[in-house]
Order: sequence, then C-alpha cells, then structure tokens
Amino acid sequence: MSAAMVERSTVPAALPAAQNDLYRLLLLRQNGSELLVAGERPSFTLPCVEIPRWERVAENMDAVVKKRYAISGICLFMPGLGSGTECEQPLYQVIEARDGTVVPPDGTCWVPVDLLSGHSFADEQDSAAFGDTMREVRDFQSGAAKGPFGRPGWIDELFSWAQHELDPYGLRLNGGFRQLNASPTFALLRLETNGPAVWFKAVGEPNLREFPISVTLSRLFPGFVPTVIATHPAWNGWLTTEFRGSMLDELQDASTWERAAQTLAELQVEAIRKGDRLLGAGCRDLRVPSLLTMVDPFADVMSELMEKQQKAAPPALSGPEVQTLARQVKDSLSDLAELDIPDTLGHLDFNPGNILCSADQCIFLDWAEGYVGPPFLTFEYLRAHLERLGRENASLAADVASAYETSWRRVLCPEAVSAGFDLAPVLAVFAYVVGTETWRDPALLSDPKAAAYLRSLTRRMHSEMHRLQDRRQLCCK
Repeated sequence: MSAAMVERSTVPAALPAAQNDLYRLLLLRQNGSELLVAGERPSFTLPCVEIPRWERVAENMDAVVKKRYAISGICLFMPGLGSGTECEQPLYQVIEARDGTVVPPDGTCWVPVDLLSGHSFADEQDSAAFGDTMREVRDFQSGAAKGPFGRPGWIDELFSWAQHELDPYGLRLNGGFRQLNASPTFALLRLETNGPAVWFKAVGEPNLREFPISVTLSRLFPGFVPTVIATHPAWNGWLTTEFRGSMLDELQDASTWERAAQTLAELQVEAIRKGDRLLGAGCRDLRVPSLLTMVDPFADVMSELMEKQQKAAPPALSGPEVQTLARQVKDSLSDLAELDIPDTLGHLDFNPGNILCSADQCIFLDWAEGYVGPPFLTFEYLRAHLERLGRENASLAADVASAYETSWRRVLCPEAVSAGFDLAPVLAVFAYVVGTETWRDPALLSDPKAAAYLRSLTRRMHSEMHRLQDRRQLCCK
C-alpha cells in the first residue's frame, strides 16, 4: 500500500532496468562444522553467484546454488559485513547444505571450519565475513542471539514438526520445498506433500502481531484467509493449507478485481461485531476516537520535519498549512463519526500482492497491518493500487467500487455509503501514516529517507483534502 499512498510525482513509472547483485557464499554443512571454499589450499576464495536485485533473495539464491553447484541449500542469514555498498563490496549469504554428503563441485572442497582462520582467505573481506559468520552461528546455536532460523539444522526440526501435524490429515512430506523469505526471525516456505502443498510462515519483530492475528482470523472467518492447521508458538509460526490461485496483480480480467472488492466487503460486514476479539488478537486500534488523539501529535512532528526539508521541490508545507490540515482532518473524522458507519476489520497493507484469487474465491494474506476501524479506508488502498497499476479507467473504477458498495448498502443507507466514500481518500492516508507508527520512532525520523517519505504522505493528504473541499463546493452549487 505504501507506494500507492505516496503523491504521484514521487512514484517511479517503473522499476529500474534489471540488474544483478553479487553474493559471496558462506555455504555450510554438517551443522555448521564445514565450509565450502574454492581452491585446493589457502589462500581460499568463496564461491559466488549473481541474482536479480529486485526479486526475492532466498528463492533466487536457492535456485542458482542448486543449478550452479548441484547443492540443495537453505538460506540462513546475511552476516553483518554484507552491508557495504554494491560497487565496493559484495554481499554475503550464509547457506546450509541440505545434503551433508554431496560431492563438492570441481575446484571447490569442504574444509572443517576449525582449520580455517583469518589467514586462510585471499580476500580480507572474506576473512572478516567468515569470522562474523562463525560468531553468529555460535550465538544462534547457544541461544545468545535471537532467531530460530539462523541456526543450522532448523529446517530438519521444521520438517519433523510439520509431519507430526500433518499425520492426522494423511499427508506425507516428500522433502520438496521452496523458500521464499529468509532471516533469523522470519520464514516463509512452501512444503510439498503427497497431496496438496502446505505453507509455513513465521514472524519476528516488528511483525509479531501477525501470528495471533492470522490464527484468530482463520478461526473467525474461514474462507476469507488461509486456513491455519497448526501453530508453532515458540517460533511465532503457523502452518496453512495452500490456496490454489493467482495474485490479483497477475490477473487481467476486470471481473476478478470486482470479486476481490466484493469479497472484502463481505468479510468486513461479517466482522462488524467482532472488534473486541480482533483488538485482543493484536489488530491496531484505528477507530475514530483513537485517530483523533493522534492528529495533533502527528501535526507537531510533521511541522518539524517540514522545517528540516532541504530540497526546494516539491515544496514543504508551512507550519500554518500543517496546522490547518490537522484541523481539517479532525473535522473529517468527526464527519465520519456522525455517519454511524460501524467499525470493523481493515488492512493497512491491502495491495494486489496480498490477494489470491481463483475462479470463484478470493482470500487475503499478510495481516501484520490488520486494524479495527473505518472499513472504507481499506478499499481506498485497493483503489489506489488499481490506479498505480495503470488499470483504472472510469468504467472499471466504477464497477469495482460498485461491487464493494453492494454489500455495504445492505447494512447502511446509500447516503452514508456515499459520504464515507467521499471521506476515504484523505482519511486513508492519515490512518496509514499514523497506524504504521513510523512517525513515533525518533530513530526512524532521523533517517532522511523516512523523513522524506512522511513529508510525501503528508503532502498527499494535503492534496486529497483540497480535492475533498472541491467536491463539496461542487455539490453545494
């Protein structure tokens, strides 16, 4: 959602031309006791690969390692040294070989890590990366470092646990898997079975809330979200059935977008009286009273950030402009409250990549940004993505909006729906920016990119407020 909420002038028309990133591999086996190196004797070098820059690291890394070195691996983490600039220093990736007996490719060999030192490598950067990696591996193994997925051997524990949970369903894992995301505290894998595949996902900070939210939504709203069949609380992880469908942004027919909008409305209507349970599961409280308490503090922060802007364009908002915007947001929230639109389940990151569609069903993924509050804001995020993807025209936009409105008109009068839609563009931006809470973190605010992003969102809010006022003036004529 974030990119779709930024003012149009700051959103690139397309991603940069395809480029590759160079990674040097710290490929371990035998519980981290051996390392694959290139060369027959010191000074060794590390195997290296290139993968597309703008795609999933773990998924591409696993594929290229298997193709080039005939090794099935699982990504563990990137050591601390792998944060240099792309031109001056390669990135590093720590990988565990799944087959501990695999014959090393020509020109490489497995060496016990106990026999390696900083002088064993031709490149000082490789020496530093090796030292950092082994320290981190020991910390993960001892529990001194947090993160179950940075430790060699964790994938075997996952398979053992998952098989135990799948036994009652008559499913057997066949060893095949696809790793999509990898870090010490996050995991996303597709596990193959003798029948339908299953998915394992686990989360860490700052997305810990996604675990209880996902489990609660699966229990409360079957058919709208992935079905959770098992949980692993120690890892903040859960196992779900696979939904056979395609991402919404991969589909071309307008009827699929309409079905996604209608399904969202049906889910929200069903969730109207379940707010307390959703808040208890970790959904953010973005009901109007909560949003009102954040207007003035947010305006104070943004006034300060606007004063710090160094670029002339796009122009920063003045202090009085920010304070006027704050008053207008308060008025809009009060107007929304008077419509008596019920609070329900919402999604601050409601984008086409989080929507899976089949011929007759849609389900919604990735609920770390789930909230309880005004419903129409979530649809506004979808509409903004429709516009950004270049799929919007007057007819399609009207059809998608109509599909969403139909369910809401069964519980609200047409005037309330129309007024709520009118307020949604500006309040959706405000709810997103305060709901994700970046503006409360002094460390993030000191980051020039984070500060520029918040300024951009505030300018977008300012523009949407002007559009709202223009629409209202036209209606009064």
